Amino acid sequence: MLAISIDSGCAPVKGFVKKHGLFFMGMKVIIDEKEYGDSFEFQENEFYKIVDSSRDFHTAQPPLGQVLEYYNDIKSKGFTQLLDIHFSSKMSGLYETCLMASKMVEGLDVFVVDTKKVSIGAFLVSKRLIELAKSGMEISRVLEEVPRAISNSFMEFSVPTLKYLIKNGRIGKAQGLAGTLLNIKPILSVDEEGFITPIAKLRGMKKLQEQMVSNVVEFLQERRKDVVLYSIYGSEEYRPMMEETRDRAIEALKETLGIRLEDLELINGRIWPTIACHSGPAVFGLACYGEKNSS
Repeated sequence: MLAISIDSGCAPVKGFVKKHGLFFMGMKVIIDEKEYGDSFEFQENEFYKIVDSSRDFHTAQPPLGQVLEYYNDIKSKGFTQLLDIHFSSKMSGLYETCLMASKMVEGLDVFVVDTKKVSIGAFLVSKRLIELAKSGMEISRVLEEVPRAISNSFMEFSVPTLKYLIKNGRIGKAQGLAGTLLNIKPILSVDEEGFITPIAKLRGMKKLQEQMVSNVVEFLQERRKDVVLYSIYGSEEYRPMMEETRDRAIEALKETLGIRLEDLELINGRIWPTIACHSGPAVFGLACYGEKNSS
């Protein structure tokens, strides 16, 4: 019997987690030296009430012993296999810790997956793999689909400052932007290895939004089947920017690619604390998923 787990760095959607009976692994969030466990309740009811007035915030991964305990708990519920899906291994040591734990647990075959994405991008990869697994596909075939799910997913986000990414060591290949953001707004993504990388630098919010919309349209040009659009924001002030950019993307997909609203699966959410502690809460982003039509 197969169990499936997703972590808080994959921006899980509550209804989706409940629908598919997923297990959930939360990173530790430390705010002004007080430790919290990332969870739906913490994300929805606590984090954004306290983070803006905090002096310091960062994350820590669950230790090896805790992961092993998590696996054994899943095994105790009668499961013999576990598909354990995680956000980019280049953003956290959690993936490697889970690999170690997977070799230590007895009586449970654990398949640890690196989505090589973060947040909303990681969710779209996870979503595809979970739906395949739940359709009855053999786990070996699901694992073979990981590269395709990654290549069919695109994510982008923008932050007004890189100080949190620098401070938390998550700057990746965007290091060259440090100190250059005066009046310049970057669009960041995740490269093929799973590192954060800049894909554009623009002056002004309007140009930024236009470029983000253009990026989505370009990515979906040859991927018009099973399209999903996931938009996300952090601090409340970024919600209107997220909503406007999302709505522009919906209109552009219809006008340019003929993808109608009723043909889209739309997901809207708020960035999880696990990722907001890396990027800073002042952030908004878009991710999309699409497949090529079979010819």
